[in-house]
Amino acid sequence: MSDVDKWYRDYWARHRAREVVYKTLRARCLSCEDRAELNEYEQVIFDRTHGAERLLDYGGGDNRLKRKFVAAGFKGRYETLDLSSEETHEYSSLGEVRGEFDAIVCLEVIEHISLNDYVDLMDAFGKLLRPGGVLAVSTPNPLCVVPMWAGDPGHVQQYPIADLAADFVIRGYEVEAFRVRYGAWPGGVRPRLRFFAVRALCYLLSVDYAQGIVVVGTKIKTRKDGSSGV
Repeated sequence: MSDVDKWYRDYWARHRAREVVYKTLRARCLSCEDRAELNEYEQVIFDRTHGAERLLDYGGGDNRLKRKFVAAGFKGRYETLDLSSEETHEYSSLGEVRGEFDAIVCLEVIEHISLNDYVDLMDAFGKLLRPGGVLAVSTPNPLCVVPMWAGDPGHVQQYPIADLAADFVIRGYEVEAFRVRYGAWPGGVRPRLRFFAVRALCYLLSVDYAQGIVVVGTKIKTRKDGSSGV
């Protein structure tokens, strides 16, 4: 077996979902600037998860997002998992996690693992997430004119937005997707003109100026009559 065989077990189902996603998905661009309060990208995730009684942040890192969520009024249990011991986290592996969650966020992690490991991770998230719960996953945008390896040599796998969204769909999620521009939106005449020139050039070259993507899925509930709903 190769290190991608698990991904190809659902290839045709994902391929069919991808064709639908291409026609229907509208991924507006969000800004992700470095600031103390929630930025536009983080606000979108907060708006969809702030009511969670229990949230898992897989890849919590330096706990910056946790601090921002709490400052913004998050009242639930915000639990973090990270391999690093540089910060305090509730978990260092998924094997330690027990119970179910109303929300899971996994930001800038999946590009560091193989496709098989991604499949295993998404399987685990599906088991941990309650019906009606929200899963948010972000990763670099492979369509960006700047390659993802330019900023981190630890990146190993790319996920086109349509393929990632399609994988959510075949796993039973209602999906939203966004593109993410690192940094603030330009202010002033000259920076704005330069930005619009970059956008126009990217359009002509069929590439993207947005460096990241985020897919947000709501796990579909199955009713007693067998029908589904969010």
